[in-house]
Amino acid sequence: MMLGYFTEPYVRITLTIIVLIVIFIILSRNRKAKPKDSLHILKERYENGELTKQEYEDALKRRGK
Repeated sequence: MMLGYFTEPYVRITLTIIVLIVIFIILSRNRKAKPKDSLHILKERYENGELTKQEYEDALKRRGK
């Protein structure tokens, strides 16, 4: 019977460890991706040259900063 192989203790332990490692990697990647607020996006666009100084300052005033 093929299921007998998966009931061996070392196979179950190895599979459990592999699954836990994969879950840990997935969760650690999700923590690094923090949502950016509008001020951060505004600063990035200004630094990349997508906005002029006047547009940047106007946007800051509209945000109340």
